[in-house]
Amino acid sequence: MRVIKPGAVISDSRGSLVEIAKTGLWQQLNRVKTNRGAVRGNHYHKSNVELYYVLNGELKLHIRNLKTNEEAHYQFGEGDCFIVEPYEFHTLEHLTDGDYIVLFSEKFNTESPDLHKDEA
Repeated sequence: MRVIKPGAVISDSRGSLVEIAKTGLWQQLNRVKTNRGAVRGNHYHKSNVELYYVLNGELKLHIRNLKTNEEAHYQFGEGDCFIVEPYEFHTLEHLTDGDYIVLFSEKFNTESPDLHKDEA
């Protein structure tokens, strides 16, 4: 799991531009809206990498690396960005209503999804 810090922030009379990520090749972009109290995830991927960018709201990320058995817990809010790597069992607990963008390194395949529920 990697936390990403935004790059340059450029502001002028028109508004602002934030460089969110300058890494990875992304095949799919999703926007996710989630209600307070909802839980998402509870799975891992064998090859897909996910990049999350929080537009608004607050969430807790519970993550366990299945190769090293290391566990970590994070709290994220507006403007935060993080990457979930393969074999990282991840659960997102939503503390408020939330809205975020998720980029996938692979297109989601409904016939053979890289989505694994068991932790072994």
